[in-house]
Amino acid sequence: MRRLLLLAAVVGLSSCSSTATQDQARLEEYYARSLRYYDAGDLARAEQQARMGLAIEPDDGRLNHLLGRTLLRWHDLRSVGRSRGFLEKAHEELDTYKTAYSLAEFHLRYAQFLIGETEVLTERAAELDPEEVVAGDFDSRIQNQRLKSAEHLVEAHGLLERTLAEATDDVFALRLMANVQTHQGQDRAALATLDRLVQVLVDSRQFKNKRLARFELPVAEETVLRRDLMDDIDMEVEARGLSSTVLKRLRDFPAAAEQIDQVLKLKPELAHEYYNRGMCRYWSGNLVAAASDMEIFLRKTTREQESPEVAQALEILNENASRSGRSPNSPAR
Repeated sequence: MRRLLLLAAVVGLSSCSSTATQDQARLEEYYARSLRYYDAGDLARAEQQARMGLAIEPDDGRLNHLLGRTLLRWHDLRSVGRSRGFLEKAHEELDTYKTAYSLAEFHLRYAQFLIGETEVLTERAAELDPEEVVAGDFDSRIQNQRLKSAEHLVEAHGLLERTLAEATDDVFALRLMANVQTHQGQDRAALATLDRLVQVLVDSRQFKNKRLARFELPVAEETVLRRDLMDDIDMEVEARGLSSTVLKRLRDFPAAAEQIDQVLKLKPELAHEYYNRGMCRYWSGNLVAAASDMEIFLRKTTREQESPEVAQALEILNENASRSGRSPNSPAR
């Protein structure tokens, strides 16, 4: 009898072990499939596979992280809000700089939604009578949204400090930190972060260009390298654009124009950047250079003749023509 009991216990243990092994194998399959769908941009299937894996093991850190990142990529308020619990669980289970970064991205995204709502409420309040503003409790709602967004930005800032302590040159973390600092009004700190980001991207771009010039690469490898190079350029353009915006806010118009110079060296087809540089030059007192930029802007832009930018560009051209003693002429469009 005792022998039979021992045999039953051994069989039971073996069965439990087999089940656990099968569950782990299924978890790996769900994670692998979800990751493939995520990388391919098929977010619906990525979410589905991650949720099926979490039905087996709700505390799995990798699946929580992947599901949280998938929900972030939907870019709508509801999905971003739903990502929080999964990203917090992932950070609790894994506690890596990558999970810290993802949780910081949630806090920044949510803060940006709240800031957008605050701007909408402020615009609506400006259109109403004072009595309607009081009745709608607009002031309280606006203040509440501002406080909530500030709290989310503080959370994002702290998590990004953790990320950058371990991954100093992570371009995505640097970009996120610069955005957080900008929203927090930390303009000088944001400029320093953006300078650091640009330097990392410039170094990366130079390395990739040298590799493409010096080596005969397989077609597949060359394709990936060129794609990554374009990603570097796009991010550098974005970073320099944000730098110029911050510098304009600080009224350092020559420095803002220099950032746009570099943007146009990378992407001369960006018509609106000629307008932006023209305005920086105009505010710096360089009317001739501003007019030159506005001529290029007007030749390249697809904006309507009635748009504020086109009207401003024509005004600057007319002012320059008047000062130079020529008849004001609108450039051909």
